[in-house]
Amino acid sequence: MRARSLGLIFQSLATAIILVLAAPANAQNYPVKPIRVIVPVPAGSGMDTVGRIAVEKMAQNMGATFVIENISGANTNIGAAAAARAAPDGYTLLIATDALPLSALTYTNLSYDPLRDVQMLGTIAKAVFILSVNPSLPVQNVEEFVKLARSKPGSIAHGTSGIGSPHHLAMELFAQSTGIELLHVPYKGSADTVTALLGGTIQAAMGLPSSFAPHVKSGKFRALAVTSTRRTPAFPEVPTLSERGVNGAEYESWYGMFAPNATPRPLLDRLHAELGKVVRDKAYTDERLSKIGLDPFESASPAAAAALVRTYYDKLAPVVKKAGIKAE
Repeated sequence: MRARSLGLIFQSLATAIILVLAAPANAQNYPVKPIRVIVPVPAGSGMDTVGRIAVEKMAQNMGATFVIENISGANTNIGAAAAARAAPDGYTLLIATDALPLSALTYTNLSYDPLRDVQMLGTIAKAVFILSVNPSLPVQNVEEFVKLARSKPGSIAHGTSGIGSPHHLAMELFAQSTGIELLHVPYKGSADTVTALLGGTIQAAMGLPSSFAPHVKSGKFRALAVTSTRRTPAFPEVPTLSERGVNGAEYESWYGMFAPNATPRPLLDRLHAELGKVVRDKAYTDERLSKIGLDPFESASPAAAAALVRTYYDKLAPVVKKAGIKAE
């Protein structure tokens, strides 16, 4: 019996060694078949656009076939769960945003663990939120907005892309940093928020340039501040929140590429390198990303990308807890 056990141990070790030795060769020859990329939102939405921008160029550079599959629902969690269940062989990838660590904080009944079952291998782009109001609201700057909100707690309605969405957390950070109370109106997506803000159904919102920029430039939205640490080149005249005396409310949204947990490191390194080529292609990113108000964003390594997810989780956990946000 002991001899048999030793034999099984040696057999397992031999198999592990073969897999380790074979992994770099597999990464070198990879891919040998089409790569499925899950985008957990409907086609045509902001995340879908960013994912297609990255995948299109990766396919060209690698001479490979990428097939995008839109699996939407439950704040991107249905698609993310599908990616988590896929084989960790490099042939199923996921496009996701900072909504992923937020799901880990706001959902209690997920069928997968956003922090353990998928891992970000590289970043694509980042975007700043723009605190905007309907021009009918009698405020011209952040200070006046805060003063009005304090004088009438819960009277200013703000819209988001859903409970626990990045838009929700960006506004909650601002509210907690200034000690104001706002009325939260969740919608199914940015398009609905834009419509509501244009029509005056809500008075304020945090929005990304991809959906808010045209209305800010036309004057239909009044931009009060951006949530980044520095002014954004797309709106150089719009101050940061910190410039207006609000500290601790900095927030930048990001887009990244994920793989199922246990995907071999050589494959993650290869995909990270290929994604980096796209992000560093200034002519390409200026033509594609900058036009929708995004900045290219490259992570130093797959490990650095994965660490970013945890950083956002740790930063936002106390905000979610204080606000009592539950996505269910």
